Amino acid sequence: MNFKIAVKHSWNKLRLYLSLLLFIFYLIIGILFLFTDIWDDFLSRGKEIIGIILILFGVLRLYIAYRRYTQKHKHIKVQSFQKKKELIKERKNVKNESE
Repeated sequence: MNFKIAVKHSWNKLRLYLSLLLFIFYLIIGILFLFTDIWDDFLSRGKEIIGIILILFGVLRLYIAYRRYTQKHKHIKVQSFQKKKELIKERKNVKNESE
């Protein structure tokens, strides 16, 4: 059995936008760790390291999501081109059979 899920263009964009929102979330939390005193009583040492790690993790997630988006976008374009090609071929076959 071969199960394949067809990823549509709109879902691919939605995934990219959600990844962008996560990047913004990690960026904000990382900046809060780096430049504010919000977590001083909870975490007196190591806030800078945590802030840098959160920002770098957000950048990594955005990079991976963008690469995934571009690969899926190319795949969607190739599939749509192949479908159009098959439809044209079928129309030619039907046209030839009717003559």
